[in-house]
Amino acid sequence: MGLKKRIKELEKRVEELEKMWIEHMKICPLFQKKESPSFVKEDVNHKHQKSGQKNGHEGYSRHIPERIDEIEPLDSEECKYCDEKLSEIQNVRARTVTDIEVKIKNTQYIIHGRYCKNCDKIVEPDVIEALPNARFSLRLMLWIMHMKIGIRIPSNKIIEFFGILGLEISDGEIYNILEQLKNAFGDYYETLVRKMQEASTKHLDETSWRNNGINNWLWIFINKEVTLYVIQRQRSSKVPKKVLGNQKNKFITTDRFSAYNRLVEDTGCLQQVCWTHLLRNSKDLAKHYSEAKYIHKRMKFIFRKAKEGIEKEKLLEWIDLISSRKYHGTEVPKFVKSVCIKHREDLFRFVDNPEIEPTNNLAERGLRHAVVMRKISGGSRSDKGAETTAKLLSVMQTIKMQEGNIIDNMINLLQNPK
Repeated sequence: MGLKKRIKELEKRVEELEKMWIEHMKICPLFQKKESPSFVKEDVNHKHQKSGQKNGHEGYSRHIPERIDEIEPLDSEECKYCDEKLSEIQNVRARTVTDIEVKIKNTQYIIHGRYCKNCDKIVEPDVIEALPNARFSLRLMLWIMHMKIGIRIPSNKIIEFFGILGLEISDGEIYNILEQLKNAFGDYYETLVRKMQEASTKHLDETSWRNNGINNWLWIFINKEVTLYVIQRQRSSKVPKKVLGNQKNKFITTDRFSAYNRLVEDTGCLQQVCWTHLLRNSKDLAKHYSEAKYIHKRMKFIFRKAKEGIEKEKLLEWIDLISSRKYHGTEVPKFVKSVCIKHREDLFRFVDNPEIEPTNNLAERGLRHAVVMRKISGGSRSDKGAETTAKLLSVMQTIKMQEGNIIDNMINLLQNPK
């Protein structure tokens, strides 16, 4: 009997130790589940929809080009399988194939100079198809610019591509072409700066940019008509103040970076803070502080109601309710003070003015092209190269907003300046 009693006692002790171990695992940080890195995505559990159109949908096929440049009949009198002689033609069908012909074309202009009595000098007609002292035509130079700046192809790949076509071009010539085009577009770039200064609404943002191995910043100023890039060593308010000048009673949409707050104070502009950044910050705060879960939930609700058209006074009342609560620690009160008190008047400017957007998504998308360029090229090698990149990128991204072929639009812009 003593042995059985001892076994029961030991079994009970084992159960108690197991419970203690489980409780210990719950509170011990060594055994807590670690968060996955941000780039690790959760597995998708839902079933993917079947590809293709639904049953009964009208079929779609490639359209036959309206213009046919060449017709080539194909006929055979012998069977391609057994070489037997074939009978008379039984049917005729057409198949259209699209191709592209790329060939080098060298044009020699015979330029006639005539004497002008009024000017007392020999006058020659301009070669409008090329820039002064340029080896290549204007169209070819713009193609190279588009390949380098527009679709971000490295110089060695551009050289390789034209080498296939039989055109020899060096890395130095590519950068010389970009420099010539930067000078040719100089007046147009200044026009973009002036338009951006005069615009009533604009979005601002910045991203890092390496210049000759030194950290610089690429700034973007953008609205629905103009895209303007500037590369500077500084990340302070001096850069946007120098570019924009006096902005009294004009609106800027930003991500609450301190330089833009200073810009508001010094230039008199009005700021709309980006709600995407606000919700992202409140969500991150809620992950670390339980009392911030209330803030994030209320911020999402208020933004949804703002987009639905609730009057501004009611929205501000809800914001004041968030700021009136007591919070502990430093991070949560700091966020509430910045958003609900300091930027209280900057939260709902888009409610009164339909031209103002509640997020800075336009600037974020505008920076994406430059970010990809930076990953491919690593940045610029000199101040001149950085200036060339910023100006040509501004020209291309602005012209892309216009209808029509981008190359034709740039040619028309250089040949017929307004």
